[in-house]
Amino acid sequence: MKPRRAREPRLRDPETGEWDVAEVKHRTKGWVAVVLALVIVFGGIWFVGGKAWDAWMSFRTKDDYIGAGVDPIQVEIPRGATMTAVGKLLEEKDVVKSADSFRRYAQSRPDESSRVQAGRYNMKTQMSVIAAFDALLDSNNLVRNTMQLREGQRTSEQLAAMAAATKLPVEEFQAIAKSPGNLGLPTWANGNVDGFLFPDTYELGSTPTAEGTMKMTVDNFNNVLERNDWVTQATNSPAKDPHSALVMASLVEREATTTEDRQKVARVFYNRLAKGQALQSDATVAYANNITGRVTTTPEERKLDSPYNTYLDKNAGKLPPTPISSPSEDAMQAAVAPADGNWLFFVVVNLDTGETVFSDTYDQHLKAVAQFQEFCKTSDKC
Repeated sequence: MKPRRAREPRLRDPETGEWDVAEVKHRTKGWVAVVLALVIVFGGIWFVGGKAWDAWMSFRTKDDYIGAGVDPIQVEIPRGATMTAVGKLLEEKDVVKSADSFRRYAQSRPDESSRVQAGRYNMKTQMSVIAAFDALLDSNNLVRNTMQLREGQRTSEQLAAMAAATKLPVEEFQAIAKSPGNLGLPTWANGNVDGFLFPDTYELGSTPTAEGTMKMTVDNFNNVLERNDWVTQATNSPAKDPHSALVMASLVEREATTTEDRQKVARVFYNRLAKGQALQSDATVAYANNITGRVTTTPEERKLDSPYNTYLDKNAGKLPPTPISSPSEDAMQAAVAPADGNWLFFVVVNLDTGETVFSDTYDQHLKAVAQFQEFCKTSDKC
């Protein structure tokens, strides 16, 4: 048989319901002891933990700020700056407490460090190195100072756009255009910037210069040449040389909008050149007469004595002497890779949609011209 367990003391007698005073006192002392022990343990933990937290915060704040920052500030990161240089700049502006702390943290994220762009950033003073580094990776913090050059603009329009974007006198740009020796133009540009200021959207620094701004657009043009091996393509194209191909591209840019139509327009012009015919491009007549805002020209305007007037018999079989606009990459490609076809004429018959009719014969062309004239009866775009 199993031994019977001793009866545990009870606080109350089950028969009389009276409290066992001695047992209550005994158990109360035990509970008090437990509570006191817990107070001592947790108090010690709180004391030690508080001291540890104070020590940690003291360690952290010695070389770093805590948090996302205090007062707004703008910081300019120079092009090509190393993380060491960036850290020193941020310390000077009181964005971070220690340049070394920023550098060490940036080194722990090497892949992301390479993504930090040059430019002006919206930041805050007294940021933690983590917050400062993340702010430089966030493109939303970049202060955008942009300049846009549109496809098909003349040089005069581009220089005006540069002056407006940089808030510099247009005369500075005009002077450089006349003496562009420092811009890095290809040798076959013959010292003329027309067509070489590549249309694109550009990021400007906080203190742009006229020469730096213009050089940036020429550098972009040279990158397009290299990326497409365009000079080789031009040499092997009907244009025979890169300068003639760029002149052709400038005409194509003004005469068509889609890739397919640009390739066809280039073929029309090459076919006419091969036959010794005048190109009869209204875009060149508009350029010669300094006309903007309309696609058609008048008989009087088409009589202007100018090497850019491709309606004149004396200019038959010739391209204009220089580009009449800055062409897009698409137009440049059309000039060196025209479509195959026997077309000799083209006309846009709907200026709203850009629909263009290409014809082999003059009679076919006259029918297309009639379509265009019908369109012009109800449109103010002609």
